Amino acid sequence: MFRLVISSLLALARGSRRGGGVIINGHTLTRRQTRLQLDVLGRWFDFVSLAELPQCLARPAKRPFCLLTFDDGKRSNFTEIAPELEARRVPAVFYVTTEPLSNGTGLWFDRREQLVRQLGYCPDGLELPTLKQLPFDLLLARLDSACAHYGLKPDSEPDDLRPMSWDEARDLARRGFAIGAHGLTHAILTNETQARALAEIGASLAMVSSELGAPCRTFAFPNGNYTEELAQHATRCGATTVMTTEPMWLERDVALWRLPRIQIFGEFSPARIELKLALAAQPGVLANPDGSGRTYRSRSRPRVGRDRAGVKLAPERKNRPLSNYAK
Repeated sequence: MFRLVISSLLALARGSRRGGGVIINGHTLTRRQTRLQLDVLGRWFDFVSLAELPQCLARPAKRPFCLLTFDDGKRSNFTEIAPELEARRVPAVFYVTTEPLSNGTGLWFDRREQLVRQLGYCPDGLELPTLKQLPFDLLLARLDSACAHYGLKPDSEPDDLRPMSWDEARDLARRGFAIGAHGLTHAILTNETQARALAEIGASLAMVSSELGAPCRTFAFPNGNYTEELAQHATRCGATTVMTTEPMWLERDVALWRLPRIQIFGEFSPARIELKLALAAQPGVLANPDGSGRTYRSRSRPRVGRDRAGVKLAPERKNRPLSNYAK
């Protein structure tokens, strides 16, 4: 009965959108979880590629679309998710954090999680919300000190912890998947100096382009935190689409430099997936996982031009923050 009610809510939400669609933000999934999510999403949406997105926005279809994106570049994206997508001919974008692909080290939040699991508790100062408020160098120094103090030897073997390799990223690209940039280190860019934040964006786009031998045209903000200035810099560095974590559906007037995404995790049941999608159809109901709450709902929409496809171009106006600083 509960599932029927949730499905009815999503059906109403889909009917009220008059076209449009959603971008899903995932991270790691098992093969079984991937199949389940494809089954649920495929019931309500038509899967589209990143290249098809502008046309889908310019000319909405009766049935809404769904673009799948996966952040961080874990090896399980290559071993678990991609084969299931390929079997069903479902496109997706994999956003990679570039330094781990180059040096094989795990991401900072995975090291923290391993330490907490090893100890059975979280040491003071290593709470995730606390770490997400720190500049990256300070965060890394605090984490390195704790790992040394407690004798943690990071386990980077499981595919949901270790990064994929550049060879694997190139293989995904050859198989038709899009590869995007997700920063150099997964630093939360609104915590960094302007110079470092801009460098993280430009250098990660450049590295993906260099390693894949083709221009990288899409960027996703680590943890979702961004400002208009940072988003505009990504476009100046060659990105034609920029991803946030603002949990909303897309409509025709969305700007390609601040695309919203709805986070769906592997442990979600079909009912929970459908409920989150239904709630996301009403902007402001869901909190932004970047820590800025529901402020995205009240942001003004400046007048902007449109390109030949009818899609909104980035506006020209003074820089101002578009999210809180992970606080």
